Amino acid sequence: MKKLRQSSKAKAFTLLEVIIVLAITALVLGAVYSLAQGTLLLADDVRRAERRDARMQAFTTFCEHLLAELPATALLKLTTTQEHGQYMTRLELEHVRSPFDETPDCNVALFTQGQPGGGLRLMLTCQDTSVVLFEDLTECEWRVLQAATQQWVPFWSEGAKPKLIKLAMAQAGGEATEQVFWIVPTEAVSQTTR
Repeated sequence: MKKLRQSSKAKAFTLLEVIIVLAITALVLGAVYSLAQGTLLLADDVRRAERRDARMQAFTTFCEHLLAELPATALLKLTTTQEHGQYMTRLELEHVRSPFDETPDCNVALFTQGQPGGGLRLMLTCQDTSVVLFEDLTECEWRVLQAATQQWVPFWSEGAKPKLIKLAMAQAGGEATEQVFWIVPTEAVSQTTR
């Protein structure tokens, strides 16, 4: 009988052994959950960065198209003001095609607005339509190359169009970028009457 008790005791687990196994299982499951959660957060960060880069690339393409196809009659005006420690720029293009529907002889403005709590918003207006392009900017500043001084200046109101315009821009959580756009020189077509 003594042998029977010893063999049944050897086959059973003690309460302490069960608790240790449960604790080890909980630690392993916690580690797997933390690893899965970290992987999901990293994937979200990568997707967010890809979307941010795609938006920036689309905006760059938009600006290239807008500035490369300025008609000879187009006027360009750039102003920069300082509000609450931030620079606000306004690039106005007059007598250009609408970026929405290619309607000729429209006025288009790209300008920044301050956000409550900091940051900048980049807006596009054309006639009576306004669109928010970016709401998460930490920097957005236009500058034109002044031919006489070979300096980048934050203002332009001269009659002739500048040859180069630069945009310094940074989104929250992203790197600052600088894009230089070439403004294709155009000569006004003179109409002669017969």
